Amino acid sequence: MAIDLTKPLSWKKANDQELAALQSLQGNILKGHGRKFTGNIFFKLDPNQSLEARRMLRDLANFHIVSAYRQLIDAEAFKKAGKKHDGGRGGGPFVHVALSAQGYEAIGKGGVRPSDPEFLRGMGDDGSIDELKDPPLAQWEPEFRTRSHGLAIVGHETASETALLIGQIRDLIEEAGGTVFVQHGAALFNAANEGIEHFGYVDGRSQPLLLVEDIAGERETAGTNRWDPAFPIGIALVPDPGVPGDDTAFGSYLVFRKLEQHVRDFKTREQVIADTLKFKGADQRELAGALIVGRFEDGTPVTLSKEARGAKPPNDFDYTGDDGVRCPFHAHIRKTNPRGAAGDEQAERTHLMPRRGIPYEDAQREVHPSELPEADSLREFREKVADKLPKKGVGLLFMAYNAEIGRQFKFTQAAWANNPGFPPGPPQPHGIDPVIGQGPLTPGQQKLPKVWDDPGAGVVGNVDFGGFVHMKGGEYFFSPSLTFLRNL
Repeated sequence: MAIDLTKPLSWKKANDQELAALQSLQGNILKGHGRKFTGNIFFKLDPNQSLEARRMLRDLANFHIVSAYRQLIDAEAFKKAGKKHDGGRGGGPFVHVALSAQGYEAIGKGGVRPSDPEFLRGMGDDGSIDELKDPPLAQWEPEFRTRSHGLAIVGHETASETALLIGQIRDLIEEAGGTVFVQHGAALFNAANEGIEHFGYVDGRSQPLLLVEDIAGERETAGTNRWDPAFPIGIALVPDPGVPGDDTAFGSYLVFRKLEQHVRDFKTREQVIADTLKFKGADQRELAGALIVGRFEDGTPVTLSKEARGAKPPNDFDYTGDDGVRCPFHAHIRKTNPRGAAGDEQAERTHLMPRRGIPYEDAQREVHPSELPEADSLREFREKVADKLPKKGVGLLFMAYNAEIGRQFKFTQAAWANNPGFPPGPPQPHGIDPVIGQGPLTPGQQKLPKVWDDPGAGVVGNVDFGGFVHMKGGEYFFSPSLTFLRNL
């Protein structure tokens, strides 16, 4: 009996075939690995040493890479031990390996490489750059201007343990004739132990949930009456072409993008918008950022509330009855997950993807977001807060797993985030996504309500917001099954 890709999977009640699939599937795809520190090891192989490269990948699969099933078993034990800082998702060393189209060629397996056209041409292709409105290749960081052959995601609970694990994996790659570049990542948490990004907002909410057990937990703790987080595993998994005829061998397309966040400019612009909207006091001024992102920093959806509600804010919502007077049409989370706002929720859901990003600090951040003082005015912000914020050198390592790159990641970025006319509905256009939108920021397109939830108060149009997230490079990879890697 074939694995059913049209529904979520229960790992605790898996039948024999599903169990075999979980043991062959790499971790991090169905559920985030949860480690607080990562090393993202980009490697290039020597095609003249393809035998050594295959042996290295085989060793990684046999002794280091964590399967989806092993990850879930470890997470369960980690959670029972009371270690909750990562949400009960991890514990111990973690390794995941993905290959680019050129990587398959370098190991002599070009004949069985995955066939997704976006994967084959790569993120740095001129046509892809144009379609996504990415910066030209010459503006990418040097390490990303030529295609990597692969990416090893290495993670652990402490920085020192992660460094040791990075060294072990790096040595294996270099002994096989490869060269490496390491991009470090480290999770940020707010006071409620929820993951945040450098702008200070809770990150990773509204994830498509692929496991029955996770869906049940969300229904119990948050509710799912208005937003159903249950998604079929087929939004992430595809049969591994390197193991033809094996209906338990699956992989996933991995999208990686390094996104630099200009935090000081972003937070300053929030304060300018608060002045424009005549918001007074630190608590009220926080609404300016919530209108831009679609959530308050603690995760409270602005469509539900005009103020932050504290820890464990609700996530069971949609935009029914909200014509942009509570959550603006162009707000980041409304752009990237419209929850039926575009008129066909089932079609919208086919474009979503499980995201597995983590913050990075190439330049050390001196002040944690939770340690920043509050400000009641733009002047006070500039005097007390601005100098404590990084200008650049920090950001997000965006990662997402796709069954089809064009339908999921590329569609979300190009047809939603970058499209001033999305979501549909008057008045048009709404402008680009103020956080990740790329392309020209046309003055006057983005509009914010003068008064939250008061359609009679009108809107403000001189609130242009964007250009604070800069794409520094990236690539498309495929995360093959352990069955494939162990038989190289």
